[in-house]
Amino acid sequence: METQDKQLKKLAEKYEAGLCTPEEVKLVRDWYDSFETEGYPLPPDQEIKRAAEEATTRAVHWVAAQQRPARIRNLWLPVLKVAAVLLLLSSAGMLIFKATHPDQQRMVWRQESTAPGVKKQVTLPDGSLISLNSGSTITYPETFSKTTRDLKLSGEAFFTVVHDSRHPFIVHTGQLRVQVLGTSYNIQAYPGETPTTVAVATGKVGLWGTGDKIKKVYMLTPGEQMTYNSSLKSFVKSSLPLADIGSWQQNVLDFRMETLENISKSLSREYGVTFVFKDRSLLNKRFRLKVKKESLANILKLLSISGGNFPYHISGKTVTIG
Repeated sequence: METQDKQLKKLAEKYEAGLCTPEEVKLVRDWYDSFETEGYPLPPDQEIKRAAEEATTRAVHWVAAQQRPARIRNLWLPVLKVAAVLLLLSSAGMLIFKATHPDQQRMVWRQESTAPGVKKQVTLPDGSLISLNSGSTITYPETFSKTTRDLKLSGEAFFTVVHDSRHPFIVHTGQLRVQVLGTSYNIQAYPGETPTTVAVATGKVGLWGTGDKIKKVYMLTPGEQMTYNSSLKSFVKSSLPLADIGSWQQNVLDFRMETLENISKSLSREYGVTFVFKDRSLLNKRFRLKVKKESLANILKLLSISGGNFPYHISGKTVTIG
């Protein structure tokens, strides 16, 4: 099958030669007019004129290089017309691309991060709000593009997105793409940790894996959570009480049959400590625990009691287990 570029070039040749059917003439004119009607302004007239002059000059040089001097007088006019049309199409196409994608050339990105034990609220250019959990980073443009609202997340955040049906809101994590039009939801996607979770409080959310060969979109509604395991390439949907979604914003630590290894990573971010496991058999031991505004010492005591009274020791910013 012919590519769109080849089809456009053939159509441009026919249009220039006056061989287009009425339907093809309308197609060319509609294509030109669409840049204005769809909100994509054409470059200024002087830019198009400059592109045309540049294309013609390039065509002259090309003809001179390809044809023997004795034949130029007979061949240069028809060849030049075709070459100029194609070069003009290419030059004008580049100008149109630059005019319709200014954000890709001039986009300035900002970054917000949180240290261990610190939470932060960020207001985006469109008015959407982000609550950023400890040890997390978001990267977003100072001004969103004309088509989408894209940002990157490393860590955990709760999003309250302003509704805009014309500009989808897309969060890029290391493993997932999460897209909404306007809703509130929580994403946990700390680098190097499995799994990645997305939970919806209001509205509807679509998500898919970044490494999937075939893009399959999963939809979530309020009270639903998707858990993605990057090692197994698996998606598991579950239900979650609405009150528990993003409860970390109220300093709630909620572990649902989580391994002690993952719990220790969460506590490291929350309290700014480092864990050392002498007994590594405890790493995969699972716990269920929900606490609010508790000290690290009390949390470790509760974990120890429910885990068979395993020994632990706190020394400054270091916690030794086992």
